[in-house]
Amino acid sequence: MNEPSPVSPPEPPDHPTEVTLDSWKEIARYVKRDVSTVQRWEKRECMPVHRHVHDRRGSVYANGSELDAWLQSRRLPLEEEEKEHSEKRLEDDHGPGGTPWARRWLVVCGTVLLALMAASYLTTRSRLGGVTRSKIESLAVLPLKNLSGDPAQEYLADGLTEELIGRLSLIHDLRVISRTSVMRFKDTRQPVPEIAKTLGVDAIVEGSVIREGDRVRVNAQLIRGGTDEHLWAEEYQREYRSILALQDEVARNIAQQVKITMTPREQAGLAGTRTVDPEAHENYLKGRYYSNQRTEEALKRGIAYFQQAVARDPTYASAYCGLADANALLGFRGHLPSTDALLQAKEAALKALELDDTLAEAHASLAFIAETHEWDWLTAEREYKRALELNPGYAQAHHWYAGYLMFVGRFDEGSQRQSAPGSLIRYPCLSTTPWRAGCSWRAATTRRWLSCEKHWK
Repeated sequence: MNEPSPVSPPEPPDHPTEVTLDSWKEIARYVKRDVSTVQRWEKRECMPVHRHVHDRRGSVYANGSELDAWLQSRRLPLEEEEKEHSEKRLEDDHGPGGTPWARRWLVVCGTVLLALMAASYLTTRSRLGGVTRSKIESLAVLPLKNLSGDPAQEYLADGLTEELIGRLSLIHDLRVISRTSVMRFKDTRQPVPEIAKTLGVDAIVEGSVIREGDRVRVNAQLIRGGTDEHLWAEEYQREYRSILALQDEVARNIAQQVKITMTPREQAGLAGTRTVDPEAHENYLKGRYYSNQRTEEALKRGIAYFQQAVARDPTYASAYCGLADANALLGFRGHLPSTDALLQAKEAALKALELDDTLAEAHASLAFIAETHEWDWLTAEREYKRALELNPGYAQAHHWYAGYLMFVGRFDEGSQRQSAPGSLIRYPCLSTTPWRAGCSWRAATTRRWLSCEKHWK
């Protein structure tokens, strides 16, 4: 039996980047591989292969520039994948089934086994005819991959991931994992079933985003966690100025695929009626990208982008929420005087509520400010509850509310809040004895200070 030829590392082909490839054969010839390899890469490694809209299923195409960028970014993983595939073929050629006699026996045994399985399936089906496939009640949106080849566009991939999580979390009957929990799987090569098991979800959403001038292309697919079965996939190409409507459309399509029943308010939340200046939204995404890093420098950069967003579109309520959160976190972490942080954060939060009092993020921002800067427990609890009433799946509000309950000494409620279905950011340390003791001391000290000075600042 001939030995398989050594695996050569995949190189970006020496072709003009403007070429369009209109079949599997052309794509395989372009990347110097066979058709089965590129089809395997498209399924397992998210190779950017597209299907013509309203055309037959097998009609595909790819762009040379996208393939070049993808090959460059996936070079080492593809070498490992091809090496594993070659070793498996070598084992198949020289294993127990390597001789014609053994192959015939394998065919006979396989035929018998298939017949037994078919009989068992028909029997089980006749007994359990009413049993259907398990319903998808929880999912995680993995960080979208930036396939533009430009690291400066990373904010767009992360921003769309966060926005998609936020839109899906509006659906009460769908448990959606928080951004904080899924970001550790950015650029991971773990199999989908392992990720789903780790996060405890029924399904995984993964995809990619490419921005080319004024156009943006998003690929998304829904995968059943337990079986790695691809349930749905779609490609969206839009003008960048329509990206808000695109986010809502993707979220609606995912909700339809998992067959979740939505209330009229939830349907309205995904109706895609929001209008925001495209440049303001881009600044908002950059602001979230940096403020999520939580360092002093990143928070200040985030504030600068949020300020540009509201200057461009003074009616953009979400940008005011970002401005409130970033200022409050700067003050909470000691990077900004408390009085300055309170003034700027509260002004932004109140402006967001003035623009849209149904925005859960704005109520959560106001609650966090009342808790950490004003020590106004009644306002903090009222606003946390209002935020979770508006969006029961808002993980950040669950997390902040749990911390508040711990801080005021209501440990059992705080622990329950941390383990509630919507609270998908896990911090086991919040239930430890030293942490509880520290909260008790801080709560008692706070009450003594407040009794001595009515308006502490």
